[in-house]
Amino acid sequence: MADKSSDLPLTRSSVKAAHEAIKEYIHCTPVVTSQTLNHLASRPQAPEALIGTAFEGQRPACPKINLFFKCENYQRIGAFKSRGAFHALSRLSKEQLGQGVVTHSS
Repeated sequence: MADKSSDLPLTRSSVKAAHEAIKEYIHCTPVVTSQTLNHLASRPQAPEALIGTAFEGQRPACPKINLFFKCENYQRIGAFKSRGAFHALSRLSKEQLGQGVVTHSS
């Protein structure tokens, strides 16, 4: 397993570096949205839902929420797991890789 003490902080540059390490092994997958789910998630609460809370008597919020879904089911294996697996393998030394790799997914 890769040494976690050498993990990079989660930054834009570390994400770009991870992408560079795995891009030849993965498919570019689309990001989609759903108007139905956006509508359901953006539905305001009824004023009665605020009774007994610190917000009682106030106008309920009217959120505008847009949900985005990364379609990793379009990867060759049908899951997002390939990204993490390829990234983890790319961080192993030749010596570690030479010892073999065992994985498990539930």
